[in-house]
Order: sequence, then structure tokens, then C-alpha cells
Amino acid sequence: MNAQSDRLRTEQLLRSLLRSDALIQRQSIPGDWPAFIRGDHRKRPLFWVNSADVDALLSDKVLANTPKGVGLSGTTRRRLLHGASDREIETRTEFVPSGVERPVRRNVRGTVLQRLSHRRGQDRERLLNEAQVTAAHRYTQDLLKSGEGHVGTTDPSAPKVDGTRRHDAAERAALTRIDANRSLQSARDALGPDLSRLLNAVCGANERLEAIERAENWSRGTGLAILRMALDRLTLHYGTVPGQSHPRSDRVIG
Repeated sequence: MNAQSDRLRTEQLLRSLLRSDALIQRQSIPGDWPAFIRGDHRKRPLFWVNSADVDALLSDKVLANTPKGVGLSGTTRRRLLHGASDREIETRTEFVPSGVERPVRRNVRGTVLQRLSHRRGQDRERLLNEAQVTAAHRYTQDLLKSGEGHVGTTDPSAPKVDGTRRHDAAERAALTRIDANRSLQSARDALGPDLSRLLNAVCGANERLEAIERAENWSRGTGLAILRMALDRLTLHYGTVPGQSHPRSDRVIG
């Protein structure tokens, strides 16, 4: 298993622990350890996790021991929920259909995709599956690193500050932006112009689906259906479905 597959597997494990509010039950011997809702081992395990992966994530402080089992560390939980900072409150002016202005205080770290990833439909299934969420995060990172995204306040393409004088920091930042532009263009070629425009609005500008529907004159609920279609295409392009590899560059996605 290559490094990209390892990162994908780890990311999806962390999101599964977060969404299910699950804790991993340590066992006396190595192997696969079960994860239960809130550590309640009287219920059926939600999934199983390799003990070596658990130990590695504990040593990296990604996971932490609790009285009921192994779960997400506080830092990891905040990062998954809100990004680099757990809360960033701004006062903004919103408009209601009557045109009356009203100021609201909102945590702008919370994104449209984060909210959708926690919601369920009438069939109790999640609106977005793990592969779709992972693909959306990949597209968001490409937007941010290429300089096109505006979600949050961190610029991943900026030179890092680590207490040293890196003479090649600016060069590395420029190369990161070039690579991100190539990756972004490749994703847009796979999506097509219409789906790219939707994902740019959701992933790059954090636009709500309701606002996009009004702007595009779509019927209510159409935005979610089209977003899921776009993310399905992205999962094929990025290869975010476990066990399925990235398609060859010469493959045309219809």
C-alpha cells in the first residue's frame, strides 16, 4: 500500500470516528480492534481498526486514550470540525427576502461541506459519503493552493515559518502553486464547465446551495443532487474510493 493510500485510509478512519462518535476498544493482543458508539461495547462494533494503525496514531497524538477507549484527540477533533482554528466569529449582514438587513454572528470556519457531511436524508443515509467528502477536500485544497479559494484564512501555498531561514521557501511556494494549478485544471477537465462552476462556488467560496439555486434559477433541492453528481465524478478522478486507483491520464470521464 502506497503513501497516498495510507493517508486516504487514515483520513477516512478519523472522519468515521468523528461522525459515529466512536471509540476504539483496546484488546489484549494485536490485530483488529473494534470501534463502538461512545465506547459502549454492549452494542455491535461499527467497524474494526488495525492495532498497528491505532498505536501509530497514538504516538503522533492524532488519537488519545480515554477511560472508555481510544478516540480522537482534542486537536484532531477541532481540526476536522473547524479547520486550523476551532472558531472564528465574524459579524456579517444578511438579507431576508423582504430586503430588511439583520446583523448575525457566525462561525465562518464551518463550511457548507462540513455541514452537509453531518446531515442525513429521509432514508437516514448520510447526504455525502466518505469518498465524496474526501474528494471535495482534495478539490478545496487544490483551489486554496492555487490561490483561487477563499474558504478560511490559511494560505497553504505560503512559505512556512519554522524558525529557520529557508532560502528556497518562495521557490517551494511557487512550485506548490504550479502543481496545484495543474491538478485543478485536470479535475476541471474531468468535471466539465458546469460542474466546475458549482464546485468552485461551494468548495472555493463557501456558497450555500440555496443561494446557488436562486442564482441559477434551479428548483429547490436541485443543488444537492448536482453537487453529489459532481462529487461522484471527482471520486473517480481523484481515486478516493478505497480499493480503486486513480484513472489513467488519457482516460475520458463522460
